[in-house]
Formats: sequence, C-alpha cells, structure tokens
Amino acid sequence: MRVLPGVLFMAVIPAGLTGGCSSGSGPADASHSAASSSGSSSGSVGSASSSGSSGPPTDMAGSSSGSGSPGGSSSGDNSSSGSSSGTSAGSSSGSSAAGSSSSSNGGSSGSSSGVRDSGAPSDSSTHAGSGGSGDGGGVSPGGGNDAGHPPHTGVWHITPIGDSITQDTCGPQLLSQELIKNGHTNFTFVGTQTNNQSCSGAPNVQSEGHGGYLVTDLMPAPHKAILQDHSAELPMWAANDKSDVLLMQFGTNDVWNGVATQTILDAYTLVLTDYRAVNPNVILLVAQITPLNPAGCATCEKNAEALNAAIPGWATSQSTTASPIYVVDVWSAFTASAYTPSSMYTADGVHPNPAGGALVAQKWYDALTAQGIP
Repeated sequence: MRVLPGVLFMAVIPAGLTGGCSSGSGPADASHSAASSSGSSSGSVGSASSSGSSGPPTDMAGSSSGSGSPGGSSSGDNSSSGSSSGTSAGSSSGSSAAGSSSSSNGGSSGSSSGVRDSGAPSDSSTHAGSGGSGDGGGVSPGGGNDAGHPPHTGVWHITPIGDSITQDTCGPQLLSQELIKNGHTNFTFVGTQTNNQSCSGAPNVQSEGHGGYLVTDLMPAPHKAILQDHSAELPMWAANDKSDVLLMQFGTNDVWNGVATQTILDAYTLVLTDYRAVNPNVILLVAQITPLNPAGCATCEKNAEALNAAIPGWATSQSTTASPIYVVDVWSAFTASAYTPSSMYTADGVHPNPAGGALVAQKWYDALTAQGIP
C-alpha cells in the first residue's frame, strides 16, 4: 500500500486485532474492513460522573448526568476502582508494564507510579509501510523533525479534541504535566474548554473536549445529527485555537450509536479541513479510540474496533507533506476484554479513571516526543 508523506503508525498492530492489542485475552474481532457495525443500542460519552444505574449515559452538553452511566463515580476526577493517587504519565520500566512502550524517541525514562499491571500489552512504534517489527528503534532515523513534519518555530499550540474522554478525564492534564516534568516546555494547550480535574496535581489545560458530542454531529446538512447539531461550532473552534497540533480522540459516541464508519471518517475529514483552513501546516495525531464496553451494549467494542481498523487507511489518504497525520494506537493502552465497568482503569467501561488517564497520556507523550514535539 502506498503511504503518503507524513503518515505514521505510532504502534505495531498485530495481525488479527483491529485495534492493536497484543494480549491473548483481548476480544476476537471479525471486522477488519472499514464497514461499520450498526449496533442496536444508543448512548453517549458525556461526563464521567453517575449514580451507578445500568443504562448508558446520555449527557449532551458535557455536564454531570445524575443517572445513566453505569457504575461511575460522582467525583470530579472520575476516580473509581483502583488506586489513583500519585499516578502520572511517566514511562514504565520493566516487562510487566501495562502498555509499556519502547518507542519514545526522546521520551521519558522515568517510571510510572504503580498504575500499570501485567495484563495489558506492550507496544513499539514503527513507520507505516516500513515493515518493521517494532524493535524499539524509534519512528524514523533520527526521530524528531526527521519524521516528516515541516520545521516549526515558536511555541507549539496543542489542542486535544474529542468528547468527554478528552474533557472529563485526566489524560490531557497528565500529558501536560509529563511534558513539563521531562523538560518539554515550549508549548501551550489551546481550546475553548478548561480541563480542571483533580489529577495528581497536574495543571489545568485548555482543550476542545466536549462531553456527549458525536464527531458526526459537527457535520452540516444534509447529514442528520444523531444527538444535537453542532455544525456551527467547529469553524469557531478552529478559528479560536489556531492550533499547530491536534490530538484527536473522537468517535466513541458515534460507534455507540451505530453510526457508519465511513460517516465518522467523513467527519474526521471535516475537522481536518476546518483546522487546515486556519493553519495549512496543522499536524494531526489521531487516536485509535479507547475500548468501549458499557453495560448493556454488547456490540460497542466491536464497533470501536471496526473504526480503529479503518483509521490508518483514512490517515494515509488525507496526510500531506505540509500537514501530516500520525496514527496513535491509544486502544492498546488497555486490555479491551478487561476494560469493563468497575474494573482497574474505568468505572463504567467508557471513561478512563485517573490511573487509566495516565496510560492514555503516555501514549500521547510517546507520539509527540517521537516527532520532536514540543
């Protein structure tokens, strides 16, 4: 397959799993194409808080939903089962680290503070099309700007963009904390929303995390909004943010609601188009989304993996030398079959708790620093 300039896979995706989980305990997935699974249940990733009832959350504006998301905590930091104190996005050492990575080209050498376990897979980075097996040698010879994005001067403006997994969990804040801790200070997070969870002392950051949003609801007519029409908002975000880098994890609510994979990818294209209209050199890091196993939705994880399988091909088709796209396998930070309500890294099978947020932050940290950002 021909790979356009700048497209990079930030983790090896083993044969037989669409999202890249190497654990034998992960779910078998028969859908390796871009075809969508329609799914019959509906839900939305709104806020992380809940009362513990069994139905999926239906928050549309990102505020706390008093009932609906299964097994959640009502605290602002989205904490639940498992210890969350002292967590960070630091690199993990040792072969038993969950989601440990040997791919951080210039990443942290510190160890994480007890949030990883032996059940989740390790991963290494390789360039798309390189045929590499993930030997830990980095994403390209020399790393940094050699990986393909245009030279950059000045402060990096970074925008995490997505739904409540971006807005209401600790990932973005722990990412900022980890960058600063390791001497990467030439950046600022920009966006219209403030992430202010209680996340192990991590600083507040700005983002475009919008609880309850479907990425496809950013699309104008004739697309029919599933929950709410947010099409007028996207151009305003892009104009306000003037982003150099987008960290996009979007689509969880879409697959939960059975939106076709191609429609989700069309929405990704719209997001990219609007941000490129403001900054033609914007760099997109797009996540293969975290596992999705809320109570009452037997098809959600399969739908998520179908989207994840389609993301690399979309990235290849949309990447340019001026505005490259990098695929970040955030899905493999967790063992999907164990990412269930009231488990180690999530209260509801949807939102990472602070310990889970540290694993997500590590994926973004490795991806950014491998490209010499910031």
